Amino acid sequence: MAFYNSYPYPQQYGYQPQQPQMGQQIPQMAQMPQQPTQQIQNGGFLTAPNEEYVRTYPVALGNCVTFKIEGKPYVMEKSMGFSQLDSPKIEKYRLVKEEPEEPSNSPEDDRNDSKAINDTLEGLISEIEAIKADVKAIKEKLKSITKPVTKKAPKDEDDDDE
Repeated sequence: MAFYNSYPYPQQYGYQPQQPQMGQQIPQMAQMPQQPTQQIQNGGFLTAPNEEYVRTYPVALGNCVTFKIEGKPYVMEKSMGFSQLDSPKIEKYRLVKEEPEEPSNSPEDDRNDSKAINDTLEGLISEIEAIKADVKAIKEKLKSITKPVTKKAPKDEDDDDE
């Protein structure tokens, strides 16, 4: 018995999508499973007697461990990548204590701020008054230096003969 293609069009070379007939299941394409992005896992805090202990401490692939050096203000972090060929990455941080800043909503602070603003305004006003006085003094000097020029009436020639 000869096997005939049930597809009504002539067969061509290459991939031909076939329409499923009624009652047939659609073949599923094999999909590549998507790998989630890898993230380094935090192994927590450990206390260490010295830096050499941190350098020799074994850390698993894809992990990070943070060490507090005993008696010193240092924290060290040792992390290992996902490849066995990667070398461990060691970072050292110095701890610095800072005092927290508290928000000030007290009326005393508001008075201090308004006092500073008033002092600044008074300073500006006094500077403006000094500038006005300087401008007024300059105007007075200019008036005394430049006398108004009055035109002399032309003399008659007849007046000169007398």
